[in-house]
Amino acid sequence: MAATLPPTESTAPHEDGPDKGLQPVRFRAIIAGCLLCVPVCYVSPNQWASVIFSLMVPPVSALFFMVALNVVLRKINPKIAFNQTDLLIIFGITAIASAVSAEWIAVTNMAIWSYPMRQTDGTVRDVLTKHIPDWLVFKDEKLVSDFRGGGHGMQYAISKIPMFLPKWLAWGALYFSICFATLCINSLMRGAWNERERLAFPLIQLPVALAENGGNGPIWRNRYMWIAFGVMFAIDMLNGFNYLYPNVPSIPMKTIFDIRAVFKEPPLSNIGDFRISIYPYMAAIGLFMPSDLLLSFVVFFLLRKASHVVLANYGIPQDTFSGTGLTPGPPYFDEQTWGAVFAMFLGAVWVSKNYLKEVWRDIKVKAKPDDGGVTHRWAFIGLFVSFCVCVVFGLVGGLPLWYMVPYVAAFLIFSIVLTRIRAQLGPPTHEFAFFGPTALMNRFTGTRWITDAQAAYVGQVFMYMNRLFRTHPMPYQLEAMKMGQLNRTRQKPIFIAIAVAVLLGFFLGSFFQTAHAYRTGNTGWSGVENYVQNMIKDRHGPDIVGIIMTIFGFSMVMLLDAIRFRFPAFPLHPAGYVLSMNFGVDYYWFGLLVVLMVKNFVQRYYGLRGYDKLRAVGLGILIAEYLSETIWMTFAMATHQSTYTISINDRSLGVQ
Repeated sequence: MAATLPPTESTAPHEDGPDKGLQPVRFRAIIAGCLLCVPVCYVSPNQWASVIFSLMVPPVSALFFMVALNVVLRKINPKIAFNQTDLLIIFGITAIASAVSAEWIAVTNMAIWSYPMRQTDGTVRDVLTKHIPDWLVFKDEKLVSDFRGGGHGMQYAISKIPMFLPKWLAWGALYFSICFATLCINSLMRGAWNERERLAFPLIQLPVALAENGGNGPIWRNRYMWIAFGVMFAIDMLNGFNYLYPNVPSIPMKTIFDIRAVFKEPPLSNIGDFRISIYPYMAAIGLFMPSDLLLSFVVFFLLRKASHVVLANYGIPQDTFSGTGLTPGPPYFDEQTWGAVFAMFLGAVWVSKNYLKEVWRDIKVKAKPDDGGVTHRWAFIGLFVSFCVCVVFGLVGGLPLWYMVPYVAAFLIFSIVLTRIRAQLGPPTHEFAFFGPTALMNRFTGTRWITDAQAAYVGQVFMYMNRLFRTHPMPYQLEAMKMGQLNRTRQKPIFIAIAVAVLLGFFLGSFFQTAHAYRTGNTGWSGVENYVQNMIKDRHGPDIVGIIMTIFGFSMVMLLDAIRFRFPAFPLHPAGYVLSMNFGVDYYWFGLLVVLMVKNFVQRYYGLRGYDKLRAVGLGILIAEYLSETIWMTFAMATHQSTYTISINDRSLGVQ
């Protein structure tokens, strides 16, 4: 069921024209969103466990705060309260800033200061420190020796901003260019993805429900929501107290059992991570996902596990971490995924071919969009310029043009497919660990030609394109536009607000992660050394088997699409294949299987009315889980001690 909203309570007048009747974006919403970016981005480095899934906790926490504030404001004077347009804009800004400040910053920002302190690592000492430009990282240990041991407060970190600012500006140019490119793509495609194709957007269901009628929507008067909320919140608080005081009883709601513990002998022992887990917030999100995609998700995950056993039975060496770019080779899941990504991209282009013709016509005639957004011509120019900036960053590091153009293009193609899948499927997380264009290019072009300097540069500077994608900013950008479209809000101010949120997220995230390292002495790890070692120690030509498996993944998606075109009721969707071939779904596949059975049972025997009640239960679980996580993560930051979390990963032990 797609998210819906009634007209906002704003009655501001609008000018005549194609965008007549659209809601304005009030300046107060922009200011409130930007101010809330400060605490939201502070969470990313300090409470990592709360920002490693699709619907991150900090933006929802900020929305909780605004809804509570609105209760007070309405009692003082209803006219000064924030309306639903304001709340959705605030959520969109904080969500995008949180996404930018999370994993992408984490996997590269530590390189700015950590090289001088890691000279015992041969790759860092002999390759990375030697070849990464001085304008990107520090190399003088005297400048960064105060990181050792930590113990420095926020004021000390603030005093270091002038020293770090040139490095942040250099990295920021690269980060902003890729985020602006994805923003322009979303602007060009929003008419197709947000309106014509009617994608479900499961992940905006919670913020839309919370923001409805200025935070005074019908969800707060639904008894099924309150029952689910009460039960789930009590369980989370009980488990939280059990974490602090083990004598308190608990009700396990995360990993219940790991099947691989049963299998001691090969080939079954090669099945890899195969846990039985129920993460309630992830299961609740599954209630809003289309049933065929839920089924596809589970089926292809089980097929992935079966393939590990089959390969082990025939004595074929493999890595059970899904064969990603970090561990290339059998079972070639990384290669299959890239082939599937290209096929899904072509499918998306084919579905939107008529829309793309209209966009090209609008670009040529400078047509203005009906939703008050940025013109397609300016969005296209922005995309082209941003693409060129990313390519130039590679050229500056000595990478050839023939390498950088397909490299950046492949990343944007993956970003488009990921964004469209998320809008269509709404997976609770989309990890794609160690997946990216570096492994793809190494597979097709080989590594014999690449120098140590080039390997170091692409491995470090473009690491954010290859490490993790649980908080990829592009889907959050599209979701902000979708929430604006649901509320009939002018799109141009949303475009500008998103760009501002990207900048805020980058600089706040960079500063807060640096401040966290000054306080704790933790310099982090991102896997750069492993990537660089693979390139310089294993020189090889094009990987023929890898290329064949990429073609296999492409063919698999084309076959599934052909079957679904011929038999529309065929239950397996290629999006499930793309997501399930990578590590990440291992956490929550079982919870989605349970949800699929419950959802089908309710829809079959109780119809739409029953599903509406089930939807309210799902929202109640989500509100309870996110409110309890807000409480426990705030307690952890305030007391600097580890606490319970609803997340797929636990909080680190020791000082928080």
